[in-house]
Amino acid sequence: MKKLALIIMLLFACSGVAIAQQSQEEQLALQYYKDKEYDKAVELFEKIHAKKPDSYIYYYYYHALLELERYEAAEKMLKKQVKAYPNVQRYKVDLGLVYERSGDNAKAEKAYQECLKHLQAKESAVSELYNAFMARGKYEYAIETVLKGRKMLDNEQYMSKNIINTYKLLHQNDKIIDEIISLVKTDNEKYQNDVQTAIQDLLIDDDDNYQYISIRTALQKFSQKYPNNILCVKELYWISQLHKDYEEALVLAKALDKRLKVEGVYTYELATVAASNRDYNTAIEALNYIIKKGEETHNYIQAKMKILDVKYMQLTESSPVKMVDAINLEQDFRKVLEENGLHSGTMDWIRKYAHLLAFYVNKPQEAMDVLHEAMAATRDLKEKNQYKIDLADVQLYVGNVWDASLNYSQVDKDMPNDVLGNEAKYKNAMLSFYIGEFNWAKSQLDVLAAATTKLIANDAIYTSMLISDNLEETDDEESDTTMNLFHNSEGNLALKKYAQAEFLIFQNKNDEALKALDSVMIMSPFGTLMDDALYQKALILIKQKNYLEAEKLLLQIIEKYGDQLLADDAVFQLAELYEYYLKDIPKAMEYYQKILKDYSDSLFVVQARNRFRTLRGDTLQ
Repeated sequence: MKKLALIIMLLFACSGVAIAQQSQEEQLALQYYKDKEYDKAVELFEKIHAKKPDSYIYYYYYHALLELERYEAAEKMLKKQVKAYPNVQRYKVDLGLVYERSGDNAKAEKAYQECLKHLQAKESAVSELYNAFMARGKYEYAIETVLKGRKMLDNEQYMSKNIINTYKLLHQNDKIIDEIISLVKTDNEKYQNDVQTAIQDLLIDDDDNYQYISIRTALQKFSQKYPNNILCVKELYWISQLHKDYEEALVLAKALDKRLKVEGVYTYELATVAASNRDYNTAIEALNYIIKKGEETHNYIQAKMKILDVKYMQLTESSPVKMVDAINLEQDFRKVLEENGLHSGTMDWIRKYAHLLAFYVNKPQEAMDVLHEAMAATRDLKEKNQYKIDLADVQLYVGNVWDASLNYSQVDKDMPNDVLGNEAKYKNAMLSFYIGEFNWAKSQLDVLAAATTKLIANDAIYTSMLISDNLEETDDEESDTTMNLFHNSEGNLALKKYAQAEFLIFQNKNDEALKALDSVMIMSPFGTLMDDALYQKALILIKQKNYLEAEKLLLQIIEKYGDQLLADDAVFQLAELYEYYLKDIPKAMEYYQKILKDYSDSLFVVQARNRFRTLRGDTLQ
C-alpha cells in the first residue's frame, strides 16, 4: 500500500514538472512572438500546438506563419484543424484568408463560399460564422452570413444591431436605412430603442442634414404606405424633436393622440419639450389645441395652467415687447387670480403678474398693491420675504432706491443663512453698484462669495472682480450726472457708465442699455470692460432676435478674451444660440463640448453635458 502511494506521488510530481516546463516553453514562445522573432516562435508554437491544438496558442501560431509567409504550412495546419474541429467556423475562415494572403483569390472565394454553403440553421452557428468573418475584416461575407441566416431561421430582424454596425463600417448608409425600415415594419415597440440608436449613429457628423432628410423621407414614405404602423409615427415624432422641428412634431403628436385614443397626452408632452427649447409659438399652439378639446381631454387643467407660464416666458425673453401682448397677458393673469385667489398655490402666478405689471405694462403702483395684498394674505415667513424682494425690485425699478434697499436689508436680516437672504443681500449689493457706490457694493459682494448658492456666489465674485479691475478714485466734479439716480459715485467714468447700462437692463430698457454699452466701449476701447460690454450687448441682441450680430459678438469674446472670466459664459451662450435660435445642432454640440474640454471648472459643465447628450439623442427634454 505504501509503495502504491509513493508511485502516485511520483506521478503527480512528474506531471507538475511537465506542466511547469510547458508553461515556460509557452512563455518563451510568446516572448519571441512579441519580439517579432517569428522563426524561433514558430518552432516552439508547432510543438505546443501539436499537444494542445485547441488552445489559445493556435492564434499566435497561425499569425506567426502568416508573418513568415509560410502559407503551405499554414494551409496544412488549418486543414488538420478543420478536420479535427469541423464545427468551429473560424478555422474555415482562416483557411480562406491563407489562400487570399498567398494570392490565390479563387481558392479563398471558394473557401468562404463553402462556409456559407454549409451554414447550419441555428442561431449559434450563424452568430459564430458572422463573428469569424468580422474578426478577419471580411465584412461583406459577415453580412451575407446574417442575410442567409435570416432566411433559414425565418427571422428578418435577426442580428439587426450587428448588421447595422457592419453597414456602418462599410459606410453603406442606405443599407442602414433599409434595416431601420425593416425594424419599423414589425410595429413592435421592443425595437424602438434599436431604431433610435441606429438613427443617432446615422446623424453623427450630418452637417448638411443629408442623412436626416434621407431617414425622414424613408419613414414618411413607409408611413404613407402603412398608415396604421404606430411605431413609424413614433419614430417620426422622435426624430422631429431630435432635429428641433417642433412644428412637424406637433402634427405627429396630434396623430398619435388620435390613433392611440389618448387625446392630450402626446400633444402636452410636445408642448413641454417645445417650451423648454424656447419654441414658444409651437408650445402655445399645442396647449391651445388641448384646451379647445374641452375638459374631458387629458392634461386639460395642466394645459390651462402651463399656457400662462409659456406666454410669460415668451414675453419676457423678447425685446421690444408689444404692449398689446403684455396687456392681453396681464388680463389672463388677472382672470386666473380672480378665479383662484391669492394663496400659496398661486404664488408663482402672483409674482409673475406683479413683475408683468411693473416692468412691461407700466403699472408699478398696481404691482406694489398686489404684492402688499399677497404679503397680508400669508403667514409663511418665507413667502412673505419672497414677496418683499419682489416689492423691492419694483421700488428699485421706479427709482425709489432707499425703500428698495430697506426691504432687501429686512429680508437679509430675517433670513441670513437662507437662499432668500443671500438673494436679498446680492440684490442690495447690485443696487449699490447701480448707483455708483462701488466700494460698498464690493464689500457686500465679497461676503457673498462664500454663499451656499453657487449661482449667487459666482455672480458676486464676477461683479466684485469687475469693480476691482476698473475702480479708480476720481474727483467729485467728474461724477456722471446723466441720471439723477447716479450721483456722488466713486470710480472711473467707464465703470459708472457700465453700471448705468446694467441698471437699464434691469429696468428692461434695452435700447437705452445698448447706447450706454456703446459708450463704455468708446470710453475704454482697450480696457477690462470690453468683454463685459460685448457680452451684455449679445444678450440684448438675442432678445431682439438679432441672432447673427449676437453670434459675432460672442465669437469675438471667445477669440479675444478666451482667458477672461466671461469666456465660459460666452461659449455656453453661443452653444444655446446655435441650439435654440439658429438651429445649427452640430455647432451647438461643438460649443457644449468646448465647455467640457476647455472650461472644466465652469458652472455650466453639468448643463453643457446634459444638453450635449440631449442633442446626441440620449434623452429628449
